[in-house]
Amino acid sequence: ETTTMSNTASRNSANRATALSLYRSILKAHSKHLPPEMRHLGDTYVRSEFRLHKSVTDKDQLANFMNEWTAYVQQIQKTALARELKKTPGIDGKKNGDLYKFGKDLPSDLELSREQEDQLQKLREEASHSK
Repeated sequence: ETTTMSNTASRNSANRATALSLYRSILKAHSKHLPPEMRHLGDTYVRSEFRLHKSVTDKDQLANFMNEWTAYVQQIQKTALARELKKTPGIDGKKNGDLYKFGKDLPSDLELSREQEDQLQKLREEASHSK
């Protein structure tokens, strides 16, 4: 039983280290690539989400959380790279216009839970206050 508890503690420590690394990568990407008004809003939201998920133990929920935030930071990096390449002579910035914008539109058929709708509304309000 002690071995099981030790393995669980070790796994939790590894998960926490992975989450912390991802969290730092997101904040670094915000700092490096986002305009100040987007950075403040993004940092606030990321801190809130990571705090809310700190005590989550459901493996599927944690995996989904980590996958979504990993995709998010990759999207920021991809957009930043595309913007940098756009500055390069000979590259037409008019093609693939969405590639140069941070974020993406939600699909119109996306179904959100009540909690997600509330969170989205809070985010909209926060965004309108930071303008």
